[in-house]
Amino acid sequence: MQNLVLSQPQPFSNFKVTLLLETLVSGQIMASIREFPDCRVEAETRETAIIQLQTTFLERLKRIEAITWDVSVPTVDNSWMQFAGVFRDDPDFQEIMAEIRADRTTDDDSEVDPSYYL
Repeated sequence: MQNLVLSQPQPFSNFKVTLLLETLVSGQIMASIREFPDCRVEAETRETAIIQLQTTFLERLKRIEAITWDVSVPTVDNSWMQFAGVFRDDPDFQEIMAEIRADRTTDDDSEVDPSYYL
């Protein structure tokens, strides 16, 4: 269960939104707010649409409160990290890694069975 830590609601003092204006086939202008897609109006002119949208949105903001939420993300168990580099100075391991590296970079197809790919 996650503990919910919320700050006190803050009044909107400076809030920037993007107004979207679209000319409809009917010739009317639809104005909406990108950040609030369900907040939109249609009007006869661009100026009227903007004014109606601003009025509608400001009325809506009176009923909205902004609360920040501090989410604490659980840490990942990296207990395996204690073993990282354990073979770094082991000469036998270095030899094994060199053989693996050589096998991976060889252009020799002797281990490939051609009948498998036909």
